[in-house]
Amino acid sequence: MILALVALVLIVGAQAAGYKDGPGECNNTCPKIRDPVCGKNSKGEHKLFGNACLMEYENCLKKDYYAKTDLSHCPDRIRL
Repeated sequence: MILALVALVLIVGAQAAGYKDGPGECNNTCPKIRDPVCGKNSKGEHKLFGNACLMEYENCLKKDYYAKTDLSHCPDRIRL
């Protein structure tokens, strides 16, 4: 029983964090909440996302990685 509960918590946590649902799939069930997050990739490029989930979704789709950074580094355009 405890093992099943731990497994359920891990699965729900992974989906909430925006990890892949399965091979070749990305979690695209992000909330439509505007909570801007600035990300910086390995090339030093900054991008503003509507929320952290959208940043993780793009990280999954494009096989690129944006890490959260200070909002002051991002352009005015926002991805929702």
